[in-house]
Amino acid sequence: MPILLPPLLLARLLMICLTGLVFYAVLFGQFPNIQQRAGVLALVAALGVIAFPLRTAHLPTALRRALDLGLLAAVLAAVAYVTWNYWDIMLNPGLPQTEALFLGAALVLCVLELARRTIGWTFAILAAVFAVYALSGHLLPGRIGHGGVSASMMVDMLFLSTDGLWGQVMDIFVTLLILFVLFSSLMMSTGAGQSMIDLAKLFGGRMRGGPAKIAVMSSAMVGSMTGSSVTNVAMTGNFTIPMMIRLGYRPAVAGGIEATASSGGQITPPLMGAGLFLMAEFLGIDLGRMMLIALVPAFLFYVGVLSSVHFESLRVGVGRLPPEELPEAARFRRFETWGPLLLPFAVLIGMVLHGFSVDLAIFAAILTLAAAHLAAARSLADLKARLRALPQALDDAVKPLVTLGALCAAAGILIGIIGFVGIGVKFADGVLGLAGGHLLPALLLAGLVVIVIGMGMPTTAAYILAVSVIATAFTQLGIPELSSHMFIFYFATLSAITPPVCAAVFVAAGLANAPWLATALHTVRFAAIKYLLPFLFIFRPELLLQADWASVTIAIALCALATVLISAAFAGYLLRPLGALQRALLLAGGALLLWPEPQVNLLAALPLGVALVSNADWRALRRPT
Repeated sequence: MPILLPPLLLARLLMICLTGLVFYAVLFGQFPNIQQRAGVLALVAALGVIAFPLRTAHLPTALRRALDLGLLAAVLAAVAYVTWNYWDIMLNPGLPQTEALFLGAALVLCVLELARRTIGWTFAILAAVFAVYALSGHLLPGRIGHGGVSASMMVDMLFLSTDGLWGQVMDIFVTLLILFVLFSSLMMSTGAGQSMIDLAKLFGGRMRGGPAKIAVMSSAMVGSMTGSSVTNVAMTGNFTIPMMIRLGYRPAVAGGIEATASSGGQITPPLMGAGLFLMAEFLGIDLGRMMLIALVPAFLFYVGVLSSVHFESLRVGVGRLPPEELPEAARFRRFETWGPLLLPFAVLIGMVLHGFSVDLAIFAAILTLAAAHLAAARSLADLKARLRALPQALDDAVKPLVTLGALCAAAGILIGIIGFVGIGVKFADGVLGLAGGHLLPALLLAGLVVIVIGMGMPTTAAYILAVSVIATAFTQLGIPELSSHMFIFYFATLSAITPPVCAAVFVAAGLANAPWLATALHTVRFAAIKYLLPFLFIFRPELLLQADWASVTIAIALCALATVLISAAFAGYLLRPLGALQRALLLAGGALLLWPEPQVNLLAALPLGVALVSNADWRALRRPT
């Protein structure tokens, strides 16, 4: 595009402005709500035009550049209008003036176009469908219809209030998610992310089935920062998948292990991608408490995945990583490795647990990471080299920030329309009607809907959208808010690995050079416990710490044992290879252990006892030592 500065330099200057605005808000307080969010959106739009220019072969280059500049001009004009007229808008609400109507409509279209460029057509199509429904609801018959709204009413809600584009989701992006993306980018550019992968190699490589366990551990740590299963597969799968194949795993199995492991980063505290911050804000729960709540389900997930890959390794005979491929343990005793890796998380978690605001805690973690990285310099030349990581982090953050910003702005539009015309209530009535008012069928329908919503969509977007349409049904069923949000969030993460549209599996299958469907089936097998956990949040609230500690401990122990047994059944190996009947007995015993009634749990002893006794190698036990 015809600009005075090179795009990379201009993007870096814009990132400096955006970072400065966010840091200023952390230290000295935000500008009034719409003004702060509008200023951030203007910078995000400018970055979006640079990072995601219009790409189509059907238009000449000059016209594409003109359209990009037109999009940016429309956003800037709309932002200038709400910023300049903020107090008049707040103090004199009413139907918008003609110029506000046009600017608001233009801004909505521009935001949806940015969302289309960054995350695909899903949000744009949904917004168009919901907008048409809102405007024409008075023409529809029966229960699907509504009183109807005018275009001016809808623009007023979306553009001139905090119920639409400038609502809660945009507020979370401005106050927390930008800081989170900056922190994650700095972790990667300083080499702390690579240190995480090396740490996983050091510990996981020494175990049986080492390559698979390296994939699980490294994906957990890296995925918690990236917040994307697809990105995680691309980053860690590049070395874990070839390593697994080289040491004996079939390509489809290796791809399935990596896809499963990469879907776990988003449920792993302390960061969980952006999901943890969003959920804590939606529920009004202290972030430290939310981290603790999320820890138990994540623990059970990794018990399941590590058990699955362990039994798979025993079945196919995959051993440990060769010693020469393990990183040096001494490296992790040096400050240059452990300082940037541990100190930022210690500061972040410590400040949150001591009651500091979350934005201040992330800000302090960013400063700690930068200081630790620079303090590890051994010479002036090394210091200069390390200083380059700081602007590199800004460059690396551009695309994730634009994607997340466009997503949050578009989500605000969708949520605004959904709430304005009561789509969530109508959807809840439909789900409850199909389920006959029964809990389990309603949960199955809701889980399916979340997976469908999330197909081809980032987890954060799927979670936000699903909450806006499904949470009402859960409320009518009497399900606690925490359980319903965790149910929805876990199913949103499953959309990336569930056929037929399973983006993380497609990437993993490509890296493994394996058929995508076979890879997807192995992924579902390894991730079996993740499909069960959302239902356990409803029927076993102890897993979300909603009980006394004795009950919580018993529930965790029973569910962990059940997870191991179910993993063994799917792998076909426990003490030695399992027959079909033994696998069925283990599945039955695991299901009985998961049941939320102690009397039923005791019944698990029978099938489990039969399976264990029949699977033991009694001849080996009788051999003289």
